[in-house]
Amino acid sequence: MSLLDIENLSLDIGGVPILKGVDLTISAGEVVGLVGESGSGKSMTALSIMRLLPEAARVSGRIGFNGIDLLAASEDQMCALRGDDVGMIFQEPMTALNPLKTIGEQVAEGIRWHTRASRTDALALARKMLDRVGLPVNEFPLSRYPHELSGGQRQRVVIAIACALKPKLLIADEPTTALDVVLQAQILELLRDLVDENRMGLLLISHDLAVVTEMADRITILRGGEVMEAGETAQTLSAQAHPYTRQLAQASMHVPARDHRPRPVAESKDVLLSVRNVSKIYPGRRMSLFGKPTQTRAVDDVSFSLPAGRSVALVGRSGCGKSTLARMILALEEPTSGTIAIQGETVSGRNEASLRHIRRDMQVVFQDPYGSFNPRRSVEWLVAEPLHLLDSRPGRAERRELASQALHEVGLQPSDLGKYPHEFSGGQRQRISIARALITRPKLIVADEPVSALDVSIRAKILDLFADLNQRLGIAYLFITHDLTVARAITDEVMVMDQGRIVETGNTAGVLSHPQTEAARTLVEAAPDMHRAIAKKMQEQG
Repeated sequence: MSLLDIENLSLDIGGVPILKGVDLTISAGEVVGLVGESGSGKSMTALSIMRLLPEAARVSGRIGFNGIDLLAASEDQMCALRGDDVGMIFQEPMTALNPLKTIGEQVAEGIRWHTRASRTDALALARKMLDRVGLPVNEFPLSRYPHELSGGQRQRVVIAIACALKPKLLIADEPTTALDVVLQAQILELLRDLVDENRMGLLLISHDLAVVTEMADRITILRGGEVMEAGETAQTLSAQAHPYTRQLAQASMHVPARDHRPRPVAESKDVLLSVRNVSKIYPGRRMSLFGKPTQTRAVDDVSFSLPAGRSVALVGRSGCGKSTLARMILALEEPTSGTIAIQGETVSGRNEASLRHIRRDMQVVFQDPYGSFNPRRSVEWLVAEPLHLLDSRPGRAERRELASQALHEVGLQPSDLGKYPHEFSGGQRQRISIARALITRPKLIVADEPVSALDVSIRAKILDLFADLNQRLGIAYLFITHDLTVARAITDEVMVMDQGRIVETGNTAGVLSHPQTEAARTLVEAAPDMHRAIAKKMQEQG
């Protein structure tokens, strides 16, 4: 008997069909991968299992879990199951966490609720779980709040919450999206250990075929709410019998057509972004009444130049200082020391009025798309928001036309203009974020994990779009990413960051093929590879 048995699951929301006759089974101790494009129904399948669907949802079929029909279970029964027998790692960590509670309180909350443990015992167990997911007590005390952590660190807290009570079934919805490749490998190993130790079933929802190939015993491929193909992972992805499976596999390895001819060394007048000896030190908390507060040096004496029209990747482990450096470049934070200049104009120390013309030429794609949007504003307003930076502000009709054009460029429809962020999947929200960055046709886009939330098909289209804008309009990019595949595909040069410092820089292919520093070698060795994973599984199977 299977641990989870989904039969003919159909779902519609407000009369719109979302899932159409989905069948899926997971046995105890088995990992099943659920893949497909953004909006294919992967997350809605997970939310159907958890019974966390919106009020307008109408669901039919059967979801059997450990002998219980979840669709017929009462809310009290579901409350007893959620977080105890069934855990879920949600896709967007910042929205899954309570900003008003410490990370210790949030991990301990479920433990206390289900086990009736004392606060002290629950916090002790929370501490062990946070240690296990790579948040040691000396660096990450239980008293920290979510906003004090990087995106990858927040994701680890969400994983700790989901795994704290060793559930029988764990649903992991893009569990490693915000993680660097080294930590991704560690978290995937942790999830595999929990599966083996506790005979836990794992439903791994991901757009990363390499990760799914390494982890999953079987795979189910969704498109438009329907199962296109299902079977043993290595065999399914190597045979690629269904055209859609073949399309996904090709998209995961897609490299945009770009002009790779060597470019002349930029003269000083061609330098678009100049970063000189920049450091950022955050004051820490006092650990005792008379002790000095500890300081955190997030960025340590960083210098580099980005020529006009050049595409550069900044790679490194989660928490190494990449996003902090990006915020200083965008004048969202002041550096402790050093200077940052755009086209020769210093960014730091300016008021908002004097930054206006600089911001017009410098846009950003944030790592967490949902957190960067005002949930009360429509997509039209959100995408058109940067247009106020233009010298000649467009009228209402022109704003709508420009917003519609920007949506079309990232694969969305003009009919989406009147919708709100909560009506989109995580990948679709990231596309809206990219459309907003493109609308003013800036000279520089700082992209903080711009395609981490996108499925492989849309990622290929977005990378093609980035490459086209780079070649056609000369837009320069600073790609902040942990995905070395993206760095290889879209950038001319790469900078490797470790513990706040740039430790290696050079031609992208050269650095990633022959890394010279330990930090770079660790990243390259930990990066997942679909073909390597298929070959390994085939070899293990005989």
